[in-house]
Amino acid sequence: MIKEKIRLEKLEFYIAHTCNFNCVGCNRFNNYKFQGFEKWEEYESIHQSWAEKIDLGHYDILGGEPLMNPDIIKWIKGLKALWPDSKSQITTNGSMHKRFDKEFYNALLETNTELWIGLHNNDRRKEILDLLDQFLVRPLKLEQHPKTLKELPNFEKNWADSYNKIRAESWPNCDSIDQWESLPEYIKKECEDFFKFSPQILAEERLGYRIIDANGVTVCVDLENFFHQGALIRQEEKNSFTLHNSDPVKAHNICHSKNCHHMMHGKISKCGQSVLFKEFAKQFEIDLSDDDRKLIMNYEACSVDDDIESFVNNLRNPIPLCKFCPEEYIIKEIQSSVAKDKFGKRISLKLHQTI
Repeated sequence: MIKEKIRLEKLEFYIAHTCNFNCVGCNRFNNYKFQGFEKWEEYESIHQSWAEKIDLGHYDILGGEPLMNPDIIKWIKGLKALWPDSKSQITTNGSMHKRFDKEFYNALLETNTELWIGLHNNDRRKEILDLLDQFLVRPLKLEQHPKTLKELPNFEKNWADSYNKIRAESWPNCDSIDQWESLPEYIKKECEDFFKFSPQILAEERLGYRIIDANGVTVCVDLENFFHQGALIRQEEKNSFTLHNSDPVKAHNICHSKNCHHMMHGKISKCGQSVLFKEFAKQFEIDLSDDDRKLIMNYEACSVDDDIESFVNNLRNPIPLCKFCPEEYIIKEIQSSVAKDKFGKRISLKLHQTI
């Protein structure tokens, strides 16, 4: 009797520590000189075994910057061959322009894999749209993504604060986007002409795009230039890091990664951080107590020979390592660049090294 496969709605295949950007607050710590990538052939047979046991609703290939992995085409085609009915996606910063070639395009087309580009600096919007204009096949269908400002996280909540920063004392309140239309025309004109502030202007600056080309290749471009602090805490005086000491339940409750289950080394973990703490500690100085270091080093992700059903059933619950992440978030705008941060670097690794 064939055993029914275990369903996992989303899984992230993390294939590169290496990234050329330095986004402050990166939850995979790739803003630092974190190095290494995972070769497809080294884990292909393990992934085949996983495909016999689990069914994926959606999988995402990411890093780091996944397009810096020279095996990226093998990953795209290999995973789709194992999970042909799953929705597939690659998440990239879109900066590896030379990678946007015919081979990459054909791999996306053949596997029906969506490309997601995160703008970690809004100044790159024109660069990315120009790149896609050359990469995709016309005619192009372009939609705003999401469709309205109201769908952006916290945008409606922060509208009044944004308006009040430019508001004159004689102007009426405007506590929501809907109230904008009821403002006097002279106020709206002054906001637009002098402060570059209106729903239309902000939509052009902050909404992303969903672009579908003549062959059905789909690219989503999202503005992702607001990050919160990650697990790492810089200790400038020691040129090292430490981690938070939070209530694990509180940290888990607010965590943006709690449902971002993570495949690395052929094993599935609760989230990226849970296994990357150990990897990061191999390359950087992390100041920890003996007990906390043991907690990190002893964490074991689920292998294909473990009790997968029990592991999956507990994936949505907090784990002890949740204590190392913050239990409240401070959101800040970032303007990422390619200047890498070498802070806390301990050992030198060759760039092309298995994770």
